Amino acid sequence: MKKKILLIGLVTALATPALAAQEKTRLVTDRELELTGFQEPGSYTPAYDLRNDFVMVYGIHKSRIAALQSWVDQGYVPHLMTGIAWGDYQDFRDRHGRDLMSLAQIEADGREKMHHPGVPYIVPSIEFADYLTEQLKPMIDAGVRAIHLEEPEFWAGTGFSPAFAREWQLYYREPYVRADSSPDAQYKASRLKHYLYGRALRRVAEACKEYAFQKHQRDLRIYVPTHSLISYTQISMVSPQSSLIDSAVVDGCIAQVWTGTARFPNVYHGQAAERTFEGAFLEYGVMQELVRGTNRRMWFLADPVEDNPRHDWDDYRVNYKATLIASLLQPHIWHYEICPWPSRIFLGKYPAGSPDAQPIPGAYAT
Repeated sequence: MKKKILLIGLVTALATPALAAQEKTRLVTDRELELTGFQEPGSYTPAYDLRNDFVMVYGIHKSRIAALQSWVDQGYVPHLMTGIAWGDYQDFRDRHGRDLMSLAQIEADGREKMHHPGVPYIVPSIEFADYLTEQLKPMIDAGVRAIHLEEPEFWAGTGFSPAFAREWQLYYREPYVRADSSPDAQYKASRLKHYLYGRALRRVAEACKEYAFQKHQRDLRIYVPTHSLISYTQISMVSPQSSLIDSAVVDGCIAQVWTGTARFPNVYHGQAAERTFEGAFLEYGVMQELVRGTNRRMWFLADPVEDNPRHDWDDYRVNYKATLIASLLQPHIWHYEICPWPSRIFLGKYPAGSPDAQPIPGAYAT
């Protein structure tokens, strides 16, 4: 029955023209059920008012407070999402005055691993976790019901920074050893990476929950949007994902499975090829196991476009349908992030940079 209700809800949300979606009346379900949501950094706009249940305003800049309120005024349940492995945290300083780049994950050749220019993937120190907690408190004061700490992840080929060496000495109580010096050192480096992001999640989650309860008498929920372990294996990243199964402070996850992860070539019968439906089906299946038999929540993500802007709308449509169908075939999950970044869907033109770039076709937008 839940599946039938959700299917009706998904069709209603996606079949309403975005430019005309200004009616606040809920015809299907109560928004408090939080069945469907999306992430967006900006304020409310009728251009992509999808009339789903909740919005995850992205980022911790003070401008997000006004953006958050604008969605609340339209009846959305307020959530917040921010990265825990990278983000706009340029004002971070540790006790020695070192900035965020001092925490950058570093490869064996000394290169810093960057998410995008000026923003590194980081080694999550305790000082950084405490900094992030302080940055989140104004958002809690603004009324967010839940915080999503996105993508706790560590590149397998990194682990050569002074920050990582310090954590090695603290964790193993022995001098730092380069991960590329032996198989044993590589294993120990990966084990430490798993621990560091598990520690960061616990520290931020516990502190934020206590703050929300002590100051506002509100039960704050903490979720972790994360790729599947299949995806992380394909791109060579370490994740603390297995520790989320029995976490006492994490209330659930978002399965970040979409065209960009599912179309990654996989090998079957000795042939490497894109198999979007099959890849997505396996990824969603792995992710649902993180909450099976628990009271924790899982949302499945789908994306009508993807991070690579060089494809055309026909490509996006075919692969979106493949991932959406794969997600609907998982019987134990009936909550969905219906899209990330609706602005790039409804306002973007693709293929990006092409003289033939087009906005979303009307039949796909409705």
